[in-house]
Amino acid sequence: MAMMECPNCGEQVSDKAKKCVHCGAVLIPEEKRYCQECGAELDAEADVCPKCGCPIEDAKESETAPQQVEVTGVKIAKKSKKTIAIAAVVLLIVALIAVAVVQGQKKKEAEEAAKRIEEYSANLELVTYSMLSGAGDAETCGNLIKKVWYNAIYEERDDSTDKYTRPSGYFVSDFNDALQNLYSDSSFSLQISGIEDNQDTVNSLMKKLKNPPDEYEDAYEAVAELYDAYLTLTNLATDPSGSLQTFSSNFNDADSEALKCFNAVKMYLEE
Repeated sequence: MAMMECPNCGEQVSDKAKKCVHCGAVLIPEEKRYCQECGAELDAEADVCPKCGCPIEDAKESETAPQQVEVTGVKIAKKSKKTIAIAAVVLLIVALIAVAVVQGQKKKEAEEAAKRIEEYSANLELVTYSMLSGAGDAETCGNLIKKVWYNAIYEERDDSTDKYTRPSGYFVSDFNDALQNLYSDSSFSLQISGIEDNQDTVNSLMKKLKNPPDEYEDAYEAVAELYDAYLTLTNLATDPSGSLQTFSSNFNDADSEALKCFNAVKMYLEE
């Protein structure tokens, strides 16, 4: 800070002092006031321009007002920033919730798909072995049917067929009577009922296998072919028709086809 000499008393004072601390002389005159309308110089206490009559604004008020506006602006800006921050947090929370919901839905769908595949695999295996069991029973019955049929026609004696072909100690006059005796037998009739029940079970399971998952489409086609061969074989056992020759040929073909189809399906069960 520099020092200067007071022009009134000659004492040393600061060059920034407005008044001399020694004599009280004004060192820096107060700023003059001018009319904003006409530019005329105004007295310090004037509130109206003596030249044009325009009201004079208070300098302090004019200086203070912008500050107040500025302070208000800062408050508004701070409030706006706070509002934006809150909105951003809310949006982030909503986004996180949305992501969690989507992930939860995907997880649920994946679990349901895995469960469906598991159930489908179990039903595929169950229907396959159910058909194998029914085909085995049909094969046993079919072989006995062929034997009774043949022995009745050619009057061949056999301990397993005599009670059907020679119920009274001599051969029946018609092979149809021998077959009738066979189907009337309680033990054989029970086997035939078991085959028919097996067909009902297989039919119900096959309905569950419709619309397979993508990875089981080939397996479904294979089991459908087994189903056709199985029905042909079991129907021949439960309701034989034609001549002995045609029945035997059809039955043997159906038996071989069922075995071939089972082996094709078995490949998918072992995966």
